[in-house]
Amino acid sequence: MPKPYYTVETLQPGKSIGFLVTRCGVLMTQIAERRFQATSVSFIQWNTLMRLCAQTGHISATQLSRELGHDMGALTRVVDELERRGLVRRERSRRDRRAVEIAVTAAGRRRAASTRRVVVELLNELVEAYSDAEIATLIDLMQRMLLQLQRVAGTVSPAPIPAEVLRSARGPRPKSHPGAAP
Repeated sequence: MPKPYYTVETLQPGKSIGFLVTRCGVLMTQIAERRFQATSVSFIQWNTLMRLCAQTGHISATQLSRELGHDMGALTRVVDELERRGLVRRERSRRDRRAVEIAVTAAGRRRAASTRRVVVELLNELVEAYSDAEIATLIDLMQRMLLQLQRVAGTVSPAPIPAEVLRSARGPRPKSHPGAAP
């Protein structure tokens, strides 16, 4: 086993992956919430719609809550509002009639797509100081960190992921844009 990177004596917030990822996520969410004030949905509502758009079929509120990192009470209020506005619907599960699942409506898909530009603009602003190669590296590292976190949490198989799979998960390498650092 390699020597541990972190030790009790040397751990500092500014060098802690956990602190940095959390802080970046909190700041990004705060900025996104402010930008979404000019739209018809909040950032958490948009996140909910986008997650439901990615889902084929229905998803349980418990799974949606877990994936979004939102507590059930708060998520219930978000889904209530989206349902009131006709953007999502609750339906009885076909597998278990006692359970209720959530699905996005056609209007919800349109709303998610129409406000997607807000996130695209924010993400582009956040990465404008980096070259395309640096952005690709950051995405690669974050994808690998996510896989490692899933392994540690026990939500994916601990078997190593082949390099070809990691490369294909990255998608095509972006072309350099004018002014990008080499």
